[in-house]
Amino acid sequence: MKEFEEDRIELAKSDAKKAWRVAAGFGVVAVISILALMLMTPLKQTVPYLLMVDQNGNTSFAKPLSDAEQVSYGEALDKYWVNTFLVARNGYEWETIQNSYNTVKLMSTDKVFAPYDTYIRSKESPEVLFGENNSLRVVANNITFLPQTSEEFLIAQVQFSREVLNKKGLPDPLYKKTFWTATLTFDYLAEIKTEADRMLNPLAFRVTSYREDRILKNAN
Repeated sequence: MKEFEEDRIELAKSDAKKAWRVAAGFGVVAVISILALMLMTPLKQTVPYLLMVDQNGNTSFAKPLSDAEQVSYGEALDKYWVNTFLVARNGYEWETIQNSYNTVKLMSTDKVFAPYDTYIRSKESPEVLFGENNSLRVVANNITFLPQTSEEFLIAQVQFSREVLNKKGLPDPLYKKTFWTATLTFDYLAEIKTEADRMLNPLAFRVTSYREDRILKNAN
């Protein structure tokens, strides 16, 4: 009986040693896995890219954004909507002119929309001047935000260019590329009445004042 008890104790000790060895082995594997994951993580970083999209939804240019981490989420949204408004207001495509008109109307106060409405219905409108033969490409080269003079509105200043393209989408040599500066104030209080409005302007972006000036010294 005593020998049986001693054998059982020795067996238990042996099993315990084996269990500790197995546990230690798993621990080493876990540590190695964690270290490997930490070393591999930098290799899996996502590089953000800037995509320039025309009024037809075609991607025309892409480049890496090396300073993407310096832009906050809110600022990125502000820049997106400022650019959307600017392209809709100043660009021109025969096939999408109605969509651009609706976008500008939805994203403007009555005071901002009135002069645009007058212009787009005049003999100087791009629809009259270009028809189906040409389009206007607008590219925002720089969007900056100025110190607020009121808590109600944000202020943006945009340097952009206008370029007339032919039917092939190439610069038309009959027209010079022009450069402009636009200054606008905006908020997110547009009146959204329908689901269609919400699809065009989901965050209720609204321009409350708008002014643009041509930069003559940079024109070529």
